[in-house]
Amino acid sequence: MKHGQCIHFTGAQHRLCGRGVLYAQFAPGLPCIQFMHKSARGGTYLKAGELPAETKPWPGALPKERCPFYAEPTDEQVQADRAEMDAHVEKTMAAMKVASTWRVKPKPAQDRRETVECPVCKGSLHLSQSAYNGHVHGKCETADCVAWME
Repeated sequence: MKHGQCIHFTGAQHRLCGRGVLYAQFAPGLPCIQFMHKSARGGTYLKAGELPAETKPWPGALPKERCPFYAEPTDEQVQADRAEMDAHVEKTMAAMKVASTWRVKPKPAQDRRETVECPVCKGSLHLSQSAYNGHVHGKCETADCVAWME
């Protein structure tokens, strides 16, 4: 959740928002995103408690009144979402650190797979490395732990 973005927005890759509104009816714009914040670190991701360095109107934004379900998130919702995302990124980075030591360089001649101990939950982390491009994918067996694809 972000300030300037409806709480029902599920992403432009989806057909419908969380309230069942068809995004295509608003084409070529959307009322779901009104503005975006930019971080002093660069990019649009703000950490929990971080204040935006800049706020810009969203290109193609339609007036939010165009959608009867538009609802701004509260500051508490935004901060909780950021804290959850920060924790998720921290877990994923810990697992990817293990994967980086497991990775073979240069890329292996054959695809490889192995199960190692997950550094996050101590469960089973399944790793695989592609012979095609050397990318490593990982997924922990524990529900809601870590998973990524390079």
